[in-house]
Amino acid sequence: MLEQLLSLPGFLYQLHGQYYFLGKWICKECTDTDANDCVHMYAMCREAGEEPETSFYFQKLRAYSDLALEVPYNPALIRQNMETLLASLPESASGALQKQITAFEEDLPKYS
Repeated sequence: MLEQLLSLPGFLYQLHGQYYFLGKWICKECTDTDANDCVHMYAMCREAGEEPETSFYFQKLRAYSDLALEVPYNPALIRQNMETLLASLPESASGALQKQITAFEEDLPKYS
């Protein structure tokens, strides 16, 4: 899962009750309520097959992720932080994260 995330652009994921921007350029907790609410809206719209709304929330989550990037980019630290985060997740949270990553990978070509 680590290599998978490090190959993808940033996106906002829910992990065990908390929210994290994860991707090849970012591993950072998100405490912005508006951004976190978009995770739920994206999931609901996607599940309901509401294409325009799914696209809207997908784009918002990508934008929030890009805005959260920090300079200078430190790939070694991002990898280390992501390894630590993923290792700390219970099995149920890892499974839920994998489902979110799969949804993101499916939607990336459609909404980018």
